[in-house]
Amino acid sequence: MSKSNRDEIDSELNRKPVTFTDETLPVISCKEIVEKDPVHSVNASVQTKFEVQLADATCQSIKHKECEVQTDVGEKPADDHVEIDMSRFNKFLGRVEPIVSYYLDDNLERPNVLRHIKMRYTGDETAQELFTLSYPDILIDKEIQVTSLSWSANGSSIVVGYGSTSHEGLCMHKGAVCSWNIERYKINPNKPDITIETSTCVTTLACHPERPGIVAAGLYNGEILVWDFREQDSLIARVLERQDLHRDSVTSLQWIREPKLSKKKFILVSTSQDGKILLWNPLPSKNNLKLTDAYFVAIKGGNSRSVGKPMGVTSVTFNNEDSETFIFGCDSGFLYKGSLNSVSSVQSREEGLAEMSIQPKNPVTMAYQSHDSPIYAVSFSPFNRHLFLTSAHDGQLRLYSQLFANFGRCFAPAQGAIFTCRWSPSRPLVLAAGSEHGGTLIYDLEPHEGTPDSLLLSIPVQELPSSDKRSSINALEFNHKTPNILACGDSAGAVMIWKLAERFTTAQNDEIENLQILAKSFGDS
Repeated sequence: MSKSNRDEIDSELNRKPVTFTDETLPVISCKEIVEKDPVHSVNASVQTKFEVQLADATCQSIKHKECEVQTDVGEKPADDHVEIDMSRFNKFLGRVEPIVSYYLDDNLERPNVLRHIKMRYTGDETAQELFTLSYPDILIDKEIQVTSLSWSANGSSIVVGYGSTSHEGLCMHKGAVCSWNIERYKINPNKPDITIETSTCVTTLACHPERPGIVAAGLYNGEILVWDFREQDSLIARVLERQDLHRDSVTSLQWIREPKLSKKKFILVSTSQDGKILLWNPLPSKNNLKLTDAYFVAIKGGNSRSVGKPMGVTSVTFNNEDSETFIFGCDSGFLYKGSLNSVSSVQSREEGLAEMSIQPKNPVTMAYQSHDSPIYAVSFSPFNRHLFLTSAHDGQLRLYSQLFANFGRCFAPAQGAIFTCRWSPSRPLVLAAGSEHGGTLIYDLEPHEGTPDSLLLSIPVQELPSSDKRSSINALEFNHKTPNILACGDSAGAVMIWKLAERFTTAQNDEIENLQILAKSFGDS
């Protein structure tokens, strides 16, 4: 069809009118299908007779505040290397080092401005009793007492030695070594975790300083036994060479580092009423305690019949900074300084000395002012190499400097004999003593304004009673791992574990300095 014909048809259609017709559609009705839930009501009574009160209150509005940061947080560049001009850096150090060194030296010469600030202790200053330990089976014998205490190397266990202090010749008692772990969740104070019975009384104990299970014990018959509580067959060493045995009761044991060789391994030192100070290799092969050195203390003056006889050694303490120097006390009241380097020969015909595997030497290098009765304990200060403490049957607690023959301070608490004494491992000026009648006495040597020295030296700052308030304190030991824990063993056979107040465990800023001043003052007395 041509284009002209299409145009004609379109024009024709446009001229016709468009008509519409009405149409009715059927009606569809819908039912309402939405149903409302019925309202349920429940009547109930409240527990109180008060009506419920309603109140309206406005809440606090929240304020918003916006601020901008000064820098944009972007990704850290991959290459963060900064180049330093070492020549310029060295010139800078050379320029500022003399100035910094000058002011550092100047500050060292000035007194510490903080040393005059005294700490103010808060809370109760009384000690808290944690446990009272006892071994009823051994205490059937009424003469048995606590004779020695020692803490394990990790501070978790207290080892207790039981024996009698009353002998007239041979020992007819049974002894025991018991151990309690005080860190256990449930501890039975009347049932030790470990119990070892001995043929005679236990007179002294010493736990190994680094190996928690190893314990050495000295007996009344002169034997020395070493156990390892972690082993099923716990006895690991004893003296097999009978000629080297002590011929009287062992009075003290102490572990020290080997001073002459490696200074790493420990040796065992024993003292006895037979006048000998013996050094042992404690853990050799074949379970044999091997004697490595020997010393003998003989009587020099007095009755000609007694010259050369043994002078009973009751206790020994070694210097913390010089393990070859030691102080020992005797049952005669004499007090001496000794040296492991001594080569002085012994002038004595005492029976048994010639048969020993090592010939003993005379250890004495200096004599100090003596007590009037047997010395029970000596103890070097852990904070000052010169100061040491002694206690004796004469009821005196004395402070000495190893540089001077006479004692520098004397405590006389009038509580009978002083059976034991120890320095605090955390407070340089605090010490404890076990008395015959007054329990455990704690002294604080920190100077206080307005308190005369005479009063300071005569009155303890705290007294801890024994288990039955009348027994003597035979042994006491601070826990070196937990310095606020103190163990005290008494003549009733009980061991009391105390937790000390903060005052007796936290040192003052100038306490070591005050201890040094105290030690230097002994030369002026």
